[in-house]
Amino acid sequence: MILQRFTELDEVKNAILVGKDGLIVAGVMHSEDEEMVGAVSAAAFGSISNYTTQVNTGDAHQAMIETKAGMIYMQEADDLILMVITHGTGNPGRVRLEMKKACRQLTQMINS
Repeated sequence: MILQRFTELDEVKNAILVGKDGLIVAGVMHSEDEEMVGAVSAAAFGSISNYTTQVNTGDAHQAMIETKAGMIYMQEADDLILMVITHGTGNPGRVRLEMKKACRQLTQMINS
């Protein structure tokens, strides 16, 4: 499973793959609110994409949100959104690298 690699990163709390319609495709979560997180993540990414379009910078492909408790990363993979939540700051470079690899694999799987 593509999301399995995120369970090997100590800083990762949750990783989900959600459709742009808000439905969960796959998830590695330590929470019972998986469906709510998926729906809210899709809505948030959609709002960010609308914002970037409105300010004439094009469609959003990736977003990072820093919070008091950690980071929220969202990256587009064709018609899906990969969302990863970390504890603290962790190693953002490693998380982003793993997300890039996962999204590349997902896009290849979707297009083949």
